[in-house]
Order: sequence, then C-alpha cells, then structure tokens
Amino acid sequence: MSISDYPFTQEAAEQVRKAGYSLDSLLEKTSFKSVRSRAAERVLGAIGGQIPDRRANSDAEALAELLSYPLARVIVSCLDDQHLQRRYALAEAKLAFSRMKDEKDALLQLARDLGLHPEGTEALRLHFAEYIRAAHRMHAPKWKLVNRDLCEGYLTVTREELMRLLEEVIRDKVQKGLPLDVDEKVCAKLTEYLDPLRSEMQKVNASQKADLGQVEQGAFPPCMRKMLSDVASGTNLAHSARFALVSFLLQINMGSEDVISLFNTSPDFDQERTRYQVEHIAGASGTKYRPPSCATMATYGNCPGEDELCRRIRHPLSYYERRVRFLGKEGRI
Repeated sequence: MSISDYPFTQEAAEQVRKAGYSLDSLLEKTSFKSVRSRAAERVLGAIGGQIPDRRANSDAEALAELLSYPLARVIVSCLDDQHLQRRYALAEAKLAFSRMKDEKDALLQLARDLGLHPEGTEALRLHFAEYIRAAHRMHAPKWKLVNRDLCEGYLTVTREELMRLLEEVIRDKVQKGLPLDVDEKVCAKLTEYLDPLRSEMQKVNASQKADLGQVEQGAFPPCMRKMLSDVASGTNLAHSARFALVSFLLQINMGSEDVISLFNTSPDFDQERTRYQVEHIAGASGTKYRPPSCATMATYGNCPGEDELCRRIRHPLSYYERRVRFLGKEGRI
C-alpha cells in the first residue's frame, strides 16, 4: 500500500510530521509548486465531482501527492463554503475507493488504520459497533443492521462491502475539522489558486440551480420547504424524504428535468440514477406516486414542526392547494 494514495491516514500524517516541512515553505518555495498545483487540482476536482487520480511513479511524485492533501484542506478552508467542504470530503473518499480496488492484503491494513478491524480473508467478520459507525449514512435496505446476519456481535461483509464502508469512514474523516482555522495571510498567499477556484464554483452553482418555473414556492408546507433548503445546502436526504419531495414536486406539475437538476447540489449526485428514480416516481412504470400524508411524514421523522395551517389539513398537497388559492386572492401569483 502506497501511503501517498491514502494521505488522510494516521500513517500518512505521521510521515508528513517527520518530513518537517513548514506551511510557509509549501506556500512560497518554487520546489513545492507541484504540491500547490496538485492541491488546487484536488479542490477543482471536488467542485466538479471527481478528483483526477495521479498515481506516483517516483519518490518526488509520492511526496507531492502526500503533501498536496493537507494543503488542499487549507485551500478548502480559505474558500469558506460548507457545500464545498462536503463535496471535497466526498470526492477524496471516492478517489480512495477507486484506489482500494487495486489493493489486496493492504486493504485490511488500511481498514485498521481507519478504525475498522475486520477478521478473515474473503468472508470478513466485522463487529456491529464498527459497522454501525461506518454505515450510518447508508439507507438502502441491504445496509440495515436488521437485514444482516449477526452472530456474537459480529456480522459478515464481503470485500466490496468493506471498501464501501471504508469510503464512508474516509468521507467522515476528511470532513472532520473543516474548515481549518487559517490565517488570512496564508489565504492571501494562495490568491492565484483561490480566484480561479471561486470562479469555477460560481459557474457550477449557476449551472446546477433549478428553475421552479410556475411553481409557487411560497405555498410549500414547512416539510417541503425544509427539504428544499437541505438539498440546496448540499445535505443528502434520507430515502423517505427524497421520495416525499420528488413526488410532491411532480404532483404540482414541476417537470422531471427540473426535479432532477434540483438534486445537482447533493454531494453524491448521480444523474442517471436520479433520473431513473424521478421517472419511476413520475409514472414510467405505470403508476404515478403521490407524496405521503402528513401522518406518514411525521412517522418517518420528516415533519419539522406544524404551522397553523398544518393543523387543519392532513396532506402536503392540501396545504399547497389552500396556500395557492390564498396567495391568488392576495394578488401575489
């Protein structure tokens, strides 16, 4: 296992400490220009959704790859954007996942460094407490603990499942501590890298912003407003919340393409997967789904709290229809 491939590990951090390079030297010395360029490339890749994989072919390249990670964290902190911080953590985790596919015995070494202690070779045993910590964000039924065979506190995972769990652990580890407390003078020395990155962020944000068209967003019930706000901030919705939001938007005649583009801001956005899910809810399989009732929303923890109108209706669509009529009478739509 090459340490430079996994610069977020404890072993990598120790190697960086032993190297003893100061932040000023990384920012100013000509010999570290490749480090600065690679750090900026990591962040640019995160903005676009994928960090280019630069495998080191020499000791110098390995050192540049290793040092570019902590400097990239400095750059992300200077940019001071929460959505970028989440996208950066996800992009680093995806890069690591792609590299893990080439690992053999070293995969278990990487897992131990990251706090997971699988036992075995092919059929791996993992303690349920470590499993829960790694899988807490994974909502598909196969990852639910109740759907796994549990014996004496351990469950079995495949090698591929372990890599997926490690990806989530890496994502949490990279995001932990961001943003760093970076002095303004440090950020000023990175201006030549920060300005193009800010420009790219603006372009991406503008292209990903969904147009709600004739939809009257001011008539949305509190639950849908909260979900829209979460999506806009880059938060991944639980499956039940995503279904509720998509089915609601489709029922009030928002186009499928606009619904799909709405989720562009999600850190793990997959266009084809999102398209399939949206079109399925829209009726591609023959059934157009309606959003769940208020009672069901509350059962799944998707109700952020009632307002006065909520107490008089039983369904989000009823709320929207009443608010649209009211706003129309007020001359606002």
